[in-house]
Amino acid sequence: MKIDKRITPPASAKVSSAKGKGAGKASAPAAGGGDSLTLTESSSRIRTLESQLASVDVTDAGKVESVKAALANGTFAVDAEVVADRLIDHTKEALRKRPRKK
Repeated sequence: MKIDKRITPPASAKVSSAKGKGAGKASAPAAGGGDSLTLTESSSRIRTLESQLASVDVTDAGKVESVKAALANGTFAVDAEVVADRLIDHTKEALRKRPRKK
């Protein structure tokens, strides 16, 4: 038995957008044995929206600046009761999600 050590590089994958019936099905392989991928219009739209959401800044710049100023001035006050309540709530939630021993 003889083994051919030559490796042929695969053809680049093709991506196309499709509409209508059968849009979710993969299309036939392209000529030359390359792979192909067919995306539905909604899938393409979801990818576009995901990339747009990734660039959205979700921080409140005004609140960040006010906290920085309060820390710098020494006027930042921590409400110990609120911190304790949130810590207790977080711990309860973590215990609820923990798998139970049988």
